[in-house]
Amino acid sequence: MKIKNIKAIEILDSRGIPTLSTEIELWSGDTAKAEVPSGASTGEKEVLELRDNDETRYSGKGVLNAVEIVNTKIKGAIVDKEFGSQKQFDELLLQLDGTKNKSNLGGNTILSCSMAFCRATSLRIGLELYQYLAMIYWDKKYDEKNYILPKPQILLLEGAKHGNWATDIQEYMIIPRGNMFPNIEETLRAGSEIFTILNNILDEKGYSVGVGYEGAFAPREIKSNREAFDLIMESLRKSQYKDKFEIAIDIAASEFYNRDTDKYELKRENQSLTPEEWFNLQKQWYSQYPIYSVEDPFDENAWSDWSKFTQEYGDKYQIVGDDLLVTNTELIKEGIDKRAMNSVLIKLNQIGSVSETLDAIKITVDSNMTAIISHRSGETTDPFIADLAVATAAQQCKFGALSRGERVVKYNRLLEISSMLLQR
Repeated sequence: MKIKNIKAIEILDSRGIPTLSTEIELWSGDTAKAEVPSGASTGEKEVLELRDNDETRYSGKGVLNAVEIVNTKIKGAIVDKEFGSQKQFDELLLQLDGTKNKSNLGGNTILSCSMAFCRATSLRIGLELYQYLAMIYWDKKYDEKNYILPKPQILLLEGAKHGNWATDIQEYMIIPRGNMFPNIEETLRAGSEIFTILNNILDEKGYSVGVGYEGAFAPREIKSNREAFDLIMESLRKSQYKDKFEIAIDIAASEFYNRDTDKYELKRENQSLTPEEWFNLQKQWYSQYPIYSVEDPFDENAWSDWSKFTQEYGDKYQIVGDDLLVTNTELIKEGIDKRAMNSVLIKLNQIGSVSETLDAIKITVDSNMTAIISHRSGETTDPFIADLAVATAAQQCKFGALSRGERVVKYNRLLEISSMLLQR
């Protein structure tokens, strides 16, 4: 694929914070753009997200420097060049950056180009994005039978940084049990109905029904983390699906871990807990609710606690590494060696290119672990990750609540792809 032009502009994400929109034009005439997301609670080992740090604009969060890099340095390196694969394109950008954490060009800068090139190439060869991504991912093992719609973790309640600390736990989600639903259409219908029931329950209690960063309810009136579990259970009981869903949570424990005191400080419980006390409180919670998946249960540097938890509960729960691993293949391998988790959250912008993301998924799945394709708290209306989830061997996805356009567009893309696959 020969590139004719590339252009980036500064746009706003779902939190009103600047991000990049990059458009690539091929000499064939095919043009495609990509919009990159941004996280609020981020792992410290994620690649660098390049910001202007000019306090007179967007409190320092502008991305004009990143835009300039795309429109000058990257443009000069790729225009009029022929690329035979996604990997070749990505590797050129990685070499141009020359750092391990993409601190020269910025992970957000590189990713915007990587995603745009991927989409432009799929258009050039006349494929849907998920088809092209699948051909890259599966390579010689490509088969249309590999297309499986991911099982969604549907967000209902959120707290921590995402929900103005309504709870200490960042996300409370539901996920279908086994094969309770015949297709993604029925799964999302059930999730939407449960979301509406929860809205009514909160309203009846006089709780706020405003939503957080990811579209879920974040009522400050909630008195404890446990009450959030109880509200979800009440919603399930009042629906016709009470035995068809389990609970998945993203604790994001690094967000309330105090490294100076080595304590987990729970605002909603008014408690400051040692790692052992926090371990025991989690055990108590999980024994009382139908928990399926637990994400980031400990601080991102507490490898021994992760390993201990996985050793004890790895056969019972899906234990998901996010901040611990940041979609980094080296860290995923370390987690596998230390038996610190049995599942990996996959986020494009944690690692900064399409090729590296696909490698992270492969390593995860080849190690008999589940891979979960995830959004960020600051999203755009780009549905790229929906195609990514269908294209690869990832078994689950996290797109947020069934509300807010930047979340729903991903779910709607799954419905669109499902319809395409049924027609084949």
